[in-house]
Amino acid sequence: MFAHYRELRRKEPWLEPAVCWTVVVPHEPRPFSVADIGARVSGGTPHEVHEAAPLEALPFFEGGNPMSVAPASPAVMLFEHNGILGTQRDVLRRLSRDGRVCGVYWNVEGDNRLNYAAGGRVLASLDAMFWDEWSGDDIAVLEPELRAMTELLAGDEDDWRAAAMAVVELVTGVRLTAEWLSGAHPYLTFQWPLATEPPTPEELAEYRNDPEVRLRDAVVAAPESRQFAALTHLAELLATRFRLGEFPVVRDVLTGLASGRRAGAQRVGELAERLVAPLAQEAFDDDDEDSADDLSFEQDPAWQRMQAGIALQIAARGPKDTALTAADIPMVFDAYHHAGLALGDDWPAVRETIREILSGTDA
Repeated sequence: MFAHYRELRRKEPWLEPAVCWTVVVPHEPRPFSVADIGARVSGGTPHEVHEAAPLEALPFFEGGNPMSVAPASPAVMLFEHNGILGTQRDVLRRLSRDGRVCGVYWNVEGDNRLNYAAGGRVLASLDAMFWDEWSGDDIAVLEPELRAMTELLAGDEDDWRAAAMAVVELVTGVRLTAEWLSGAHPYLTFQWPLATEPPTPEELAEYRNDPEVRLRDAVVAAPESRQFAALTHLAELLATRFRLGEFPVVRDVLTGLASGRRAGAQRVGELAERLVAPLAQEAFDDDDEDSADDLSFEQDPAWQRMQAGIALQIAARGPKDTALTAADIPMVFDAYHHAGLALGDDWPAVRETIREILSGTDA
């Protein structure tokens, strides 16, 4: 199966830049009609059904967002060349009502998704390029299929696109072939944007329980004094962990935050020039020297130290003051975002401590 898609991509090099291939499998043995697919994809926004035409004849560059639709009894196959409709969460939710959906998408910029939805819920949306970073929870919903993909790529094979396409076939039983790609199929055109869908209760509960969302809520709700306390804790931790105290400008910032003072424009400029710029140069120089290493950039100590410097620069501005606009002071949450990039696996524990400081439960 993997060999089929590797060969398909070799024979059809135009697939290399961008593909969105989606398969819909209804629960009942009655396939969805082209009109039904159009209604589900659009969510009620304007769209048109067209007679069969080969892929090369579709109006890809005329603003119509075309999607080829063809039955693959009892499933329905959707194909977009350089399209994104089949990877939209709202579309996946609508398509998977009364059925299940699996699809793969990638573009020339490296954006990609391997998606699976069922019963109106998106159950998996994975970055197929970075398959080696998936956790057990990521692949639980499609354990056998995704396990097969990871074991294949962990061996001698390195074509993640072909492997992801094989997963779609494993899940749906539908194969994409050169014959299908060269044939004529009915197609739909849609006007952007498509309709959005309110989240389901399960999705809303999952969102509210997300640790990053809980931290953001705590930031918004905390009084200024606790926001200063949280930022001071974070800045001191980053300065210690990443030896940022070696930079004289950092010591002044730590003193200011501990005293409840925001850094002014001059101090922020000094941080950019005397802290972030040198750390960035160090990270880029280190990347050039170690380009042959297997270490990902997220694990590179120099890159992590640079992220710590960026976090401290943002934290120095203090919490957002009611007298200042968002343009004057970046959202303080950006400091926590970059701190998370710097701390990696240690971030969850630090994040919880910061949330407790913000919420007043750290005593």
